[in-house]
Amino acid sequence: MILVGAGHAHLEVLLAARAFRQRGTELCVIDPGRFWYSGLGSAMLAGTASEEADTVDPQRLAASCGATHLCGRVAGLDRPARRLILADGRRPSYDLVSFNVGSTVRQPFPVDSPDVWTVKPIANLQRLRQALLADSRPLTIAVAGGGPTSCELAGNLLRLARDERRAFRVILVCAADRLLPKAPPGASAAAAQRLGSAGAEILLNRRIASVRPHRIVFADGAGLDFDVLVQATGLAASQVMAELSLPTRRSGELEVTTALHAREDARVFAAGDCAAIEGYDLPKIGVYGVRAGPILRDNLLAALDGRPPEAYRPQARYLSILDLGDETGLAMRGRQWRHGRSMLWLKHWLDRRFMRRYQRRYGA
Repeated sequence: MILVGAGHAHLEVLLAARAFRQRGTELCVIDPGRFWYSGLGSAMLAGTASEEADTVDPQRLAASCGATHLCGRVAGLDRPARRLILADGRRPSYDLVSFNVGSTVRQPFPVDSPDVWTVKPIANLQRLRQALLADSRPLTIAVAGGGPTSCELAGNLLRLARDERRAFRVILVCAADRLLPKAPPGASAAAAQRLGSAGAEILLNRRIASVRPHRIVFADGAGLDFDVLVQATGLAASQVMAELSLPTRRSGELEVTTALHAREDARVFAAGDCAAIEGYDLPKIGVYGVRAGPILRDNLLAALDGRPPEAYRPQARYLSILDLGDETGLAMRGRQWRHGRSMLWLKHWLDRRFMRRYQRRYGA
């Protein structure tokens, strides 16, 4: 049984390695590095969360649970031979395989410029922090997006500037007519007010046509010069999903049943941002990978036992809490929302609880 990627769902499957061993099945995870938790990415950029707090070591976790870890990157799948194709040429065999490899940032416009950073992989935010601290110049930092991640990034860049006494001009560029266009209007207004009070410049209804060297070109021909551009312009499935010779949706997700296996191959499973569940069009947020984890675990075991699988029914509403970088949080669930310090405390508690579930298994 091979797990490709150490994402939210696969972390939960790893904890059940003993149950796989009891069935005579070796559990192996293939991943090139650490799991970086998106919920703490912006706080890590600001320095209010450490790199250690934001990561899980899949090799140590696998060893502590009795699974094996293979450092590598999957490039394709030979389904007739039941072998994975790794980028370095290795071809490990499998009986069942599951993908939980996350997503990448969509590129809705051409980019030809240095000093452009994407919000994924999350490790980029730690590298961005180091790059910003190594540059003593006053900097104009543009954040392209307008959604939840963009708001968190803008707020936490300003927090970094305040804590490190740096001169950052932070400009949030949004194509919509308000920040958080899918959120309740009151929540959007609260985010705009808090970010504006902290010093962010907010440009609305500004659609980016292209990015040239250190200059954003808008659809109307106007431009904006920048020193650093951070892209949070939506997500698409990891490119490896297009190499599996199985049906995918337009944005690259493997099409799976509610049992989380491919419609055309019941030996191939997927969960999280790289999967598209039949009958659902889900946003790419971690909660769905987290909630899918126990179902994926049980269905992999059921496949080994010859039992019928359980259906995963994603919830319609979910709790999302933004860290605005000013020691307040903006919580949203459906059409309800609340802003304040207590919401940030709740976010921190939830994030720490999730990460400690896996970190404590290997003594981190």
